[in-house]
Amino acid sequence: MQWMFYALLLCTSLLWGGNFVAGKFLVGHAGPLVLTEMRWVVALICLAPLVWFRERKLLPPRAALWPLFWMGVTGVVLFNWFMFMALERTSAGNVGLLSALNPVSIAVVSFFLLREKMSPRQLTGMIISLTGVLVVISRGHFATLLQLKFNVGDLFMLGAVASWGFYSVAGKKAMQYVSPYMSTLWAGVFGSLILVPFILPSPAITAPDTAFWIATAYVSIGATVIAMLFWNIGVQKVGGTKSGIFLNFNPIFTAILSFLFLGERMTAVQLIGTILVISGVYLFTTLSAQTRAAMRTKAGEVR
Repeated sequence: MQWMFYALLLCTSLLWGGNFVAGKFLVGHAGPLVLTEMRWVVALICLAPLVWFRERKLLPPRAALWPLFWMGVTGVVLFNWFMFMALERTSAGNVGLLSALNPVSIAVVSFFLLREKMSPRQLTGMIISLTGVLVVISRGHFATLLQLKFNVGDLFMLGAVASWGFYSVAGKKAMQYVSPYMSTLWAGVFGSLILVPFILPSPAITAPDTAFWIATAYVSIGATVIAMLFWNIGVQKVGGTKSGIFLNFNPIFTAILSFLFLGERMTAVQLIGTILVISGVYLFTTLSAQTRAAMRTKAGEVR
């Protein structure tokens, strides 16, 4: 039965990996803020009945409002704006690869804001991952780092990764009061409301075609609502640590889907960077054998 939940987590990774490919079909038709608003309005229409069905209420407690607001600012507005700006300027493969740094971003922001400690193993994994990022954004020519010549799209995606770290820390606070479903709903509500005054002057969508509407449905329903549902089931059934390992498949699926739908080919430099990033993130997100043994011993003592 456990394999079914692993399959759900793998599907979640596939849906999230495809999010960046679908985004490539959207960026030519509207600005980043309009695309973000469209994505979340559709997602909210689907999320609201889901939250009501599960919890029989839609309003969060007052104590959760402030962290939910910051989830909307960082995870809905800033993350999506940075992501769509990145997709306009770099490949979907690079965007997917750099998104693998999300666990590292969460830990770094948690270290500074929540004073959560990082182990030597995590620091090693972070250094390996960042080395992979430098390989990707420099295209293997490290002299460009000294000259500060980067692909602007890659830098925008690093901004998205940083935003996700702040979003996740705000989410930890919010989910002391509400469920993951409720927090996602209200982050979307606040984010969408914040965007309204910015998109009213120019809400235009240029020459939308069938691919545009399919991609809109995908990022709104598939990569937001369905992926969230699958992810929460997986975390509940197999645990957060094991679930987190499946995030390492995101850039792999992005690379495969980018090749199939966009004709993007992975270069040797991108492959090396991908291996370094995924290896570092795996090291960062998994426990050492000594730590696992200590946890089992402690659990045995508690029994």
